[in-house]
Amino acid sequence: MLTLDQYRDRHGDPITWCTPEIDSYIVLGEITPPELPLYTYAEMQDIAADHLRSAACQKATADRLAAAGHTIAAGIHRRGALEARQLAAAARHGWPYYETYLNGW
Repeated sequence: MLTLDQYRDRHGDPITWCTPEIDSYIVLGEITPPELPLYTYAEMQDIAADHLRSAACQKATADRLAAAGHTIAAGIHRRGALEARQLAAAARHGWPYYETYLNGW
């Protein structure tokens, strides 16, 4: 079955389309099944677990650096751990939410 992207590739710039081409595109959009997400829900849970492991490692590194008196480096790793926890939280909701978080939408 022809996808919307393939239709645009074949017919060129939508600005130049005539009315029948626009109508065909609209009908195609109504009957074409939606694209599957890049990752399944189970795969997103694995990605979330990976982010949590990364957060734990970065927190441990930050704690060691802070204990050694390297406050700036410790702060960098703390921010990395925070970002990893935020990514894990987004990943737990599934691919669309994770993609939205990654792209800042």
